[in-house]
Amino acid sequence: MELNQALMSGRRGRRLLWEFAVASEETQLETFGEHPLHDAVFFAAYRVAIERGESVGLLGIDESSMPEISAPEIARILDGTSLVSVNAALLQRALVRSVDSARYWQAPDGEDTILALPALAESLERVARHLAACGLATRWLASVDLRNQFQVEFDQHDLQGGTQSPGADSHGILQEWKACVLATEARDAAELLGTPLGSFSGEWWSIPSHRLPSTTGVFPGHQPVGLSCVEDGFGWEQASVRLVSVLPSVRVLEISTADDWIRLCREHGLEVTAHKRHDWYQTTGRDGAWKIPDWLAVARNYDAVHLSIGAYLALAGECLEIDEKFSSVIAGWDPGQTFWFTDSLRLYEPAQEWTCLEANSEDARWVPSSDIPSS
Repeated sequence: MELNQALMSGRRGRRLLWEFAVASEETQLETFGEHPLHDAVFFAAYRVAIERGESVGLLGIDESSMPEISAPEIARILDGTSLVSVNAALLQRALVRSVDSARYWQAPDGEDTILALPALAESLERVARHLAACGLATRWLASVDLRNQFQVEFDQHDLQGGTQSPGADSHGILQEWKACVLATEARDAAELLGTPLGSFSGEWWSIPSHRLPSTTGVFPGHQPVGLSCVEDGFGWEQASVRLVSVLPSVRVLEISTADDWIRLCREHGLEVTAHKRHDWYQTTGRDGAWKIPDWLAVARNYDAVHLSIGAYLALAGECLEIDEKFSSVIAGWDPGQTFWFTDSLRLYEPAQEWTCLEANSEDARWVPSSDIPSS
């Protein structure tokens, strides 16, 4: 899969393209105080939310005077936006913002909905070619870099139980995970049979287990990807980062294309229709049967599974058809994330402490805690 294809084919990729284009506009027009590209999609996305009946409002703006912006008009503005030279910081910022806007327990937000319209495809492809030509994102399509894998432990565990340390009983964790999936599926099949479609939210993710050790690589500036690129994060402000020692002989299953995931579901599929259908109907619009990979079965042949950044951008949140009956969704994964099924990982000590400045804002950024002057 080519990089520009990955950027164009998925909602997370298209959102990254949009974020880069908006950043280009901000860089060049900040002294004038006008942002026609940003404003065009903002108003169009707001109208999408209103038409869906979502509870939204614009502070200090008369909705009756709000402009109606068509998709062809947005495309015209995007075509007229000069794209700035690509650098690592701009790429990272665009990726982080795309991940932050992921939501697979409800319909795509207004911006993602607008960016999927065919009228914008050619304009967005110009941005995709611009990013692909710079060469800075070539590694986004690569297999896992075993020499640079980092585990991130935040200052508070997420609601699903947090990250397990290497050396834990991964096989036992996967056995418990599968038992829980089967029990949840049986319970929801009995209890939600007559529930109106889309009226219930439950476990929308398709990762192996929140309790398994997971790692990511690093950005060019040596910041671990897993610090800032977290789907459905909790606004953490502190994190401990450790380099992970990995044996070069480990067997890593690479998820690089849709076919990789589909093949996995065909060979080791686990039906999850009852407890996924409500959330995945909301995010894909499809009402049907669903499967995810049986990660316990996968772990018999592999030590880890890795979703490349490029595959994340192309596939996350998309409806992936397995056969005439079943489909699947990659949800809850972070870009470049690797989940480990082996107990042989080792952590290097000491940990490096990181702090998030301006947490829970668009200006949030992670820096080594040692770089922050003491007060």
